Amino acid sequence: MGSKQTVNRFHIIALILILIVGLSWIVHLLITSIQGQKSAQDYRGWLAGITADGTGSLLVAYHPEPVESKTILKLPNVTPDNFGVISSDGTKAAYTQWNEQQTVRYLVVQSLTSSKQNVFFDNLPAMNEIKTISWFPDHRRILFVKSDQTTHVDQEIGVLDTGSGKVKTLVKGGNWLVKRAEEENGEERMKFYKTQDELDKIVKTYGGKPVPLDDAGGYLMVEFAAPVLSPDGNRIVYSATLNRNYAKGENVPLWLASSLWVYDLTSGQNNMIYSPSDRSAIGKAIWTSDGSHVAFISYTGANGEGGAIEYMDLASANVKTIFPPTAEHHNNVNLIALDRNEISFISAPKSGSFKEAKRWILNPETGEKRLMPVQLKGQNALLRNFSNVQ
Repeated sequence: MGSKQTVNRFHIIALILILIVGLSWIVHLLITSIQGQKSAQDYRGWLAGITADGTGSLLVAYHPEPVESKTILKLPNVTPDNFGVISSDGTKAAYTQWNEQQTVRYLVVQSLTSSKQNVFFDNLPAMNEIKTISWFPDHRRILFVKSDQTTHVDQEIGVLDTGSGKVKTLVKGGNWLVKRAEEENGEERMKFYKTQDELDKIVKTYGGKPVPLDDAGGYLMVEFAAPVLSPDGNRIVYSATLNRNYAKGENVPLWLASSLWVYDLTSGQNNMIYSPSDRSAIGKAIWTSDGSHVAFISYTGANGEGGAIEYMDLASANVKTIFPPTAEHHNNVNLIALDRNEISFISAPKSGSFKEAKRWILNPETGEKRLMPVQLKGQNALLRNFSNVQ
């Protein structure tokens, strides 16, 4: 009889232990779930970027309407000239950072739900950098520009799979030696490495008109403005500008051609959709929130001033100026797409400095504009390196 009671008591104790372990596991799952819900947030419609914080920086998320801001990461060793983004589900952040020698700018991907961190492109050669980054809607891939400035600027647009570490190059820029002075038989003479026909072909590729070989400079190089993903994540819009390393005369721009391009991620096709007839240069381009229009800045000044905001209907390919430069709004930069197809931009007056710049909101259909006062941690901010969270 005693042995049966002992066995029963053992079974009861074992059952209680099993229940305790099971309940503990359930509690653990609930806590983990709650923590995950607290740490993750839907950031679609927000903006994100790096802002100065004393000697370091902060990665900040900002929502225009209603106004709300959140510090995502404190980055004491990151200078505010870097780029920072967060995934739309709030689980990951990515930011660029210079190495100790300030010769390479690489990429850091940080989990926002754990301490996991991965570093990419830290083995690039000196004078290389990663910039203008953005997350794809899948929270796994990152769109970026790699810039090699070891000799002359050589850029490419690529996609990094942060899970596998694989990199896919979408678009290559390139640079070309056109001519340079070389010594021959004790005399310095100009040696040409491109013919007029070859030069014409390069310029035409980027939407430009023929340029005399003597005016082409010594080197040509293609530079990209920040590529931007469409709202559905299937296309990329960017501008490509063909620059020369020097130009003859004062107030002569360095660019020879500039154009607007759309890369289709599904088909892999890359098409030029616009090039200005007046040889102006195109800066950053963005999609409006409906995905059927593109806004971009067109510069006429030799130093990139006098930027007009242009608006392109992709269905008709019609382009119209929706905000011309004025004395009050002479230097217009840093377009950001907002809800309701509105556009945010920074402008500075012609007679003043960039310290007097302000951020505005523009309705491209009505032309109405209003101030977009931004404060981060009680300080006025222009959101200079901020971009849309996809």
